Amino acid sequence: MPDISSYTLIIAACLLVILSYLFNLLSRKTGIPSVLMLLILGIAVREILAGAGKTYTVPSRMVELFGILGLIMIILEAGLDLNISKNKLKLVRNAFFSATAILVLSSTALSAFLYFYLREDFINCLIYAIPLSVVSSAIVIPSISHLNETKKEFLVYETSFSDIVGILLFNYMIAGNLLHGMNIAWFFGSIVLSLVISILLSLLILFLLTQINTKVRFFLVFAILIFLYSGGKELHLPALFIILLFGVIVSNWQFPFFQRLHGKIPADKVTDLTHLLHSLTAESSFLIRTFFSSYSVLPLISG
Repeated sequence: MPDISSYTLIIAACLLVILSYLFNLLSRKTGIPSVLMLLILGIAVREILAGAGKTYTVPSRMVELFGILGLIMIILEAGLDLNISKNKLKLVRNAFFSATAILVLSSTALSAFLYFYLREDFINCLIYAIPLSVVSSAIVIPSISHLNETKKEFLVYETSFSDIVGILLFNYMIAGNLLHGMNIAWFFGSIVLSLVISILLSLLILFLLTQINTKVRFFLVFAILIFLYSGGKELHLPALFIILLFGVIVSNWQFPFFQRLHGKIPADKVTDLTHLLHSLTAESSFLIRTFFSSYSVLPLISG
């Protein structure tokens, strides 16, 4: 691996951010997701430099770290976009069944193709097929700005459910012993446990954030959420529920179910928090998505 100066790394990182921003602008004109543009650019640059004998190995831990942070930001952003009301129950139900049906059909078809093509164990093929079958919010959400509000809302719900169901299903599949009674009971029991813990922790975090008057508080909540997610993963709980439900509770604080708590956690402060979290998650997701999607561009700095 070549010796690379810190300034070269900084220049390369800044160029990636600038390119990603330009791709976002181009995406609005063409409808092509900026993430796909970054991936195509990265693959092209990697192949060109590989042909010239110049390579740079990206540490797998770096990719994994950006992947985890990106996943947390995507789920939080999805939770903040989920607005609950009685007149939207049909829309939510249709989006859930649509996302689940697409995920099941796509993963089944793709795993069957991999099974007959690679002659591998079907369970292993299914594990590889599930991530490829998820309707990614990182691809869809930046590409729907030209649609009407109803279609945009449906796609936000659909991609959010696809992310969540896909991740839960994938985590269950890689746990092994799929049909073992105790594993099934623990999987669904852990979802219920995570649901209860998520609601309690979300209310606690909301209370703390509305009591803090300093300007430096929003990355504190990210640190807390990342800590809770990591702790949940270490305890083998579906930790994404903590992230998702925090976003849902914050964005739906006006819902009648929470009105009895408005005396302790004022609705106007939660509304301000929601707007700022929307802005911060969008900015953070953009940055993380840029580096995670384009990590294969990093051979560019090895010359």
